[in-house]
Amino acid sequence: MKNEELIKDLIKKGVNEQVELCETVREEMMAKTISSFLNGEGGQLLIGVKDNGIITGVKNASEIEKKLKAYLLKNIIPEAPVTISVEEIGKKQILMIKVWGGSKKPYIFSGGIFYRREAQTVQASSKEMSELIHNRQQSEIHWERQPVLGAELIDLDESEIKITIRQLQETGRGKEMSENIMEFLSYYGLYQNGYVTNAAMVLFGKEPTRFIPQCRVRFAILGGGKTGSNFLQDQYLEGNLFKNAEKVYDLFKKHIVFKSSFDKTLWQRTDGFLYPMSALREGVMNALVHRDYSNPAGTISILLYPDRLEITNYGKLPVEIKLADLKRNHLSLPNNPDLAHVCFLRGYIERIGRGTLKVIEACKSAGMKEPVWTAESNTIKLTFFSKVKMPVATEGVTEGVTEGVTEGVSEGVIAKVEGVIEGVIEGVTTDVKDKIKKILLVLYKDGGVRTTDIEKKTGVPVKSVERYMKQLKEVGLIEYIGSSRTGGYFLTKKTEGKISKK
Repeated sequence: MKNEELIKDLIKKGVNEQVELCETVREEMMAKTISSFLNGEGGQLLIGVKDNGIITGVKNASEIEKKLKAYLLKNIIPEAPVTISVEEIGKKQILMIKVWGGSKKPYIFSGGIFYRREAQTVQASSKEMSELIHNRQQSEIHWERQPVLGAELIDLDESEIKITIRQLQETGRGKEMSENIMEFLSYYGLYQNGYVTNAAMVLFGKEPTRFIPQCRVRFAILGGGKTGSNFLQDQYLEGNLFKNAEKVYDLFKKHIVFKSSFDKTLWQRTDGFLYPMSALREGVMNALVHRDYSNPAGTISILLYPDRLEITNYGKLPVEIKLADLKRNHLSLPNNPDLAHVCFLRGYIERIGRGTLKVIEACKSAGMKEPVWTAESNTIKLTFFSKVKMPVATEGVTEGVTEGVTEGVSEGVIAKVEGVIEGVIEGVTTDVKDKIKKILLVLYKDGGVRTTDIEKKTGVPVKSVERYMKQLKEVGLIEYIGSSRTGGYFLTKKTEGKISKK
């Protein structure tokens, strides 16, 4: 379902406890409503829509969006996790404001505390105020706010914190402040009463797994055999949340890249991915932000199979959200509001509650099967399905094993070998192409070798070598000369000519 259809569906439901419609921009009224959402379970406010659901639209929507952001940031205390976006409905633009249930209740606007009762925004009663304050006290003992025993400020990555401060200044999503690290950490509850919190360590720790082992992210590639269950690569990432996100992205770029077909009309090739990177990014960030960090046994695993990719994180959906809700417009109820808020400030979370929808939309745009979320006892798993079965890669080969392959070979020759491969090898990962390149370089240096010799020189398992050699023979790059007992593999004369040509 497209975003326009999702919004229309939301409008049809009308005003309720978590939805408000407003035909025109009325800053004070909207601020009260948003404060009431913050003091409750969150909500959505649509501007440019009448109470009866008729869409009138908003003129100069982008300009109003900026003014509203500044107004809400200045007048609602404490700082509120709110996103404002311009949405297209037909030929009209409306503004959509989405709000998390706040983690620092009560939220105050113009000296008042507001609450949402059914479809009305009202002044909170003394009982409701008492409940909000009590809940605030409870949130202060949430796992995120607990101290990391033995940790000090020196254990946090100063450069990563400064990047975050600069980013929130550029996006305008947070309070303007200097690059004073202590001010930033204290303001966002990441440093309290002289101690570093768990959330601070997860976000910015230099070596967070020293203190919180469950920060690890497992990345594994599986393939081979009839079931594809053999681990070809299995590693754990032990950085902070931002470092792990970057590392996972780099691993994706390395292992799910393939070359698309040659376009004769444009005379060029384009790099493609087995999965849309924007969808993978959202999937990974959802896992990093929403996982249950409080359990020492909890972790995130990213498993890459020949035909699918699975992202599994430890934790459960909030009781208010069902699996089916992930496929439609829904409120975001983060398990870790401090982590979510900082990621929002950093720009890693673009729109509140839109992450799962962006995943679905990206897969559909790529012509792929819709991804699937499944929930087990204590885990949530997101599965992507590839249109192209990924060739087996990274089969136990460690870096450094094949350094001798290129020894004594000029860069020009290596480039020509790569060019030969680009001309005929399609639909494989860059890692597989790297192995094929090394095999061809072995034959260039030492013709007449057998598969066992190639295994020793390249580190590629002999069964994989045999598979690659068959492929190379089929496309005419190599040939086998001699008897089965004494013969060996050589480059074809055509291939030799291409590589040796000056």
